[in-house]
Amino acid sequence: MKINYLAIGAAVLTAISVFMPWIGVSMSTSIGGFNSSFQSQGVAGTHFGDAIIGLLIALGGGFMAFKNIKWSFIAGVINFLIGIAHMFGWIGESGGFNSAYAEASIKPQYGLYIFVIASVLFVIATIKYLKIQKTE
Repeated sequence: MKINYLAIGAAVLTAISVFMPWIGVSMSTSIGGFNSSFQSQGVAGTHFGDAIIGLLIALGGGFMAFKNIKWSFIAGVINFLIGIAHMFGWIGESGGFNSAYAEASIKPQYGLYIFVIASVLFVIATIKYLKIQKTE
């Protein structure tokens, strides 16, 4: 039995990326002439329920790739969709009320990009490996 090391490596990278910063948050407020602003260094993926699900899917996908299960690429597809949803679903919110105003800006950071790229690598590695197995 041959082991698909590339897929297992991509699954491990996907799992590790959950612990990296996924988003950066910056906020500014103005209330009655008083201004305040805040900028985070980054919020790790572990703060999101979807990322924890992505971690479990990555670990399951790695196990399925190790066992050469034909449908293991689906784990990468699901994680790719989770990453894209986080990337494009975060839209800055702003609003005002009388003399109060607040604005938030949320931007993807490197952990989320690594999550998405590793998920794509996992899909490619498992499909390519599946094709190789069929020709042997």
